[in-house]
Amino acid sequence: MQIRREAWLSGTALALVAALAAGSAFAADSTGGEAIVQPSAGGEGVEANNVIVTAERSPAAAAAPAKASLEQTQPEAIISHRYIEQVTPETGGWASVVSIAPSVSVGATSNGGGIGDYQTPTMRGFQDGEFNITYDGIAFGDTNNPTHHSADYFPTSNIGSVVIDRGPGSAGDLGQANFGGAIHFFSPEVSDTFGVVQKFTYGSFNTLASVTTLNTGEISQLGGAKLLVTLDERKSDGELSYTGGYEWDQMVKLEVPVTDKGLLTVFGTHEWTRFNFPDSNGPGETWQQVQLYGKNFSLTNTPGEFYYKYNYERKQTDFEYVDFKYQVLPALSAENQVYTYSYANKTKSTNDNSGIIGGPNTSPPTAPGANPNDIGGYDKLNGYRVLGDVLRVDQDWSFGTLRAGGLVETSGTERHNCFEDFTTGSSPDNKFQPPKFPFTTNCKLLEHSDWEQGQVFADFDWRPIEGLKISPGIKYVVFKRDVDATYESVGGGSKNQGLIAANTYSSPLYFLTANYKIRSDWAVYAQYATSFLIPALSGLYVTGANLQHLQSETTTNYQAGTVYTHGNITADADVYLIDASNLQIGCVVPGTPPEAAFCNVGKARFSGVEGEAAYAFPFGLTLFVNGSINDAKQLANAANPGAGIAANPAQELPNAPKWTDAFGAIYSHGPWQGSLTYKQSGAFVVYNGGTRFNFSGFDSVDASLTYDFGRVAIKLQVYNLLDRRSITNFVPSASATTAFADDGSFYTFQTGRAAFATLIGKF
Repeated sequence: MQIRREAWLSGTALALVAALAAGSAFAADSTGGEAIVQPSAGGEGVEANNVIVTAERSPAAAAAPAKASLEQTQPEAIISHRYIEQVTPETGGWASVVSIAPSVSVGATSNGGGIGDYQTPTMRGFQDGEFNITYDGIAFGDTNNPTHHSADYFPTSNIGSVVIDRGPGSAGDLGQANFGGAIHFFSPEVSDTFGVVQKFTYGSFNTLASVTTLNTGEISQLGGAKLLVTLDERKSDGELSYTGGYEWDQMVKLEVPVTDKGLLTVFGTHEWTRFNFPDSNGPGETWQQVQLYGKNFSLTNTPGEFYYKYNYERKQTDFEYVDFKYQVLPALSAENQVYTYSYANKTKSTNDNSGIIGGPNTSPPTAPGANPNDIGGYDKLNGYRVLGDVLRVDQDWSFGTLRAGGLVETSGTERHNCFEDFTTGSSPDNKFQPPKFPFTTNCKLLEHSDWEQGQVFADFDWRPIEGLKISPGIKYVVFKRDVDATYESVGGGSKNQGLIAANTYSSPLYFLTANYKIRSDWAVYAQYATSFLIPALSGLYVTGANLQHLQSETTTNYQAGTVYTHGNITADADVYLIDASNLQIGCVVPGTPPEAAFCNVGKARFSGVEGEAAYAFPFGLTLFVNGSINDAKQLANAANPGAGIAANPAQELPNAPKWTDAFGAIYSHGPWQGSLTYKQSGAFVVYNGGTRFNFSGFDSVDASLTYDFGRVAIKLQVYNLLDRRSITNFVPSASATTAFADDGSFYTFQTGRAAFATLIGKF
């Protein structure tokens, strides 16, 4: 895998530092020489800890599971480490942390135990891949499009806090998909004191987990350096039949002071996962399988298309960065963050798992001349590495702050999907061996792709009067994507075709936000912002891709809201209207022969209202409630026969919950901690051609109880207390015209009731 990297940004950014230094003398004079600007930490250019402290000035805000900040300029939900430790699953991943927030819907896990890929978040109806997800300010995601795998990279133990931006943020919010907002995760803080915490968890589905956390505290012999190490190991059989697996994760975070003005942070995490999984159609079951085997069916221990040894994934990820923050002058700070992350998914799967046990073979080999009674499948690889560099500079004056910088990033990806005969070919015994049929003659995918992107930005926080901050911003994005495939699935699914194509997307983006503090405990804010979404790699899967001119989807965002936090109460509410253009849908590009592709068509509109509130009683009990009404619609479009686009009426966008709501109680007093929470994701629709399928959504009641003896604590957690088994996802077959029919459509159900006990030792 070859990685190409350009360094034009570093020179630009260094020149910017020098230019800003010229204004620092004025900045120091105007503030009496006392101005100190703390270096930023990525994301929106703020330290996560500072955001949490600012947001939790009242007892209610400190205890609320999600809260807003009086400083915010767009709708946000802030989730602190206190809530993560007390309420979220010990075996969860990063997706399980954000589900409590308004307008956020996380497809409830279908397998339990914290192993495998079974959850994807949506926000305001925007799907995963349509908003950024960042970790310590670094946007990450797959390289074919910026989608994510909730069980990869970061388990719950690696999450210190979360800031959820329901909007494009500021110009300094970097990443390729601020189209629908961003979810910013931050690593745990490194403690100033020595300490070891050991957790052991056991629970439903024969789930075992161990989390070891070591803080060295400040080491005087190393100039005050301090180190955090976390080891997270887990295994589970899963609720679905024969879908067990294991996961090992290691994280290190080292902070080294550099004189009294700088801080060097070195971070790294590595994760290894293996689990059984029906990749061809899963997760999920056909309605016939549900009727015959129940909602817990997936794989079996009998050789055939459902054999668990024929269906499994092995994954390996790593994520590293080196961050250097430095106070150049009293009013000038700079930060540079060099990073890399990688993902490798090696999958073996049978061709189809829509049949029934003992029925006709639905997975015959696809190679010419193969025995149709053999079990056919494929060997799949998706492996990539991303390299990048972010530089940020903050210059402060008495009347405002300039925040500027940029990003340069490159990636390299290797993907293949090659057919196998599991009956006579390579061993299914948990090893990856060369398939029976050579890659060069029997692959439907053998592809290299890469991207190179650059982003530069500038935001100015203008403070014209006491309590008012107005922040204009501009960002320019250039993104170039290339594909070089020996074999590609091109134009209507035909195989074994070569494809060499490239497209470049660029755009200026504009931002304007304002925040006004009516009183010290009450603020109002408003935002206008533009954004765009870079087309997925599949947009190149058509001959003559350069001539197709697939355009980026764009949005124009209008939002306004208010935040009140004082004493025992905190509350916030907002309204939003987002107009999207260049909506992408599947189409057929005319030609000889006609080719399946993606085309720009019509517009969409996202609108709604969101709010949350909490009240803290003096005896340790906090009651909270939040909710949203979300309307996500594709607007009507006329037919365009020349582009192969049919007319579409105005209709709701698929898999976009119409509302979310949550309420509950959190208790913390003395040695006792407890919580009882309810979260509901509302009704959603799915389409198959002109057929509309309606689903009622899903909900869950969760509870936790902890007693702390001092050095030892015991925690009990129960999820889906009412044992709901609602449908969380539906994938219709080509012939589907009605729900709950034997037509090959796939249904995914939420996991049933699950209970876990955790023993915690503190040393």
